[in-house]
Amino acid sequence: MRDRSHRSASSAVAMARDELLHMSARVRSLSPQATLDRGYAVVQLLDGAIARNPKTLHEGDTLRIRLALGDIGATVNQSGE
Repeated sequence: MRDRSHRSASSAVAMARDELLHMSARVRSLSPQATLDRGYAVVQLLDGAIARNPKTLHEGDTLRIRLALGDIGATVNQSGE
């Protein structure tokens, strides 16, 4: 009886550990940093707003581009209009 209880408890702990590892991997894959690590960038205006539409940008606008390992500055040299 005791061995069966021990096996049952060990099995439950192993299943919970596997589920936790799976959920942890999902959370990491959905993080903004994981997206940047895959090569994407976030383009922001100086006020922090995300640049989503090139038609809202104008020549001379200063942008902040967030990459996986840091930020760079950029200036719009061609309007999206």
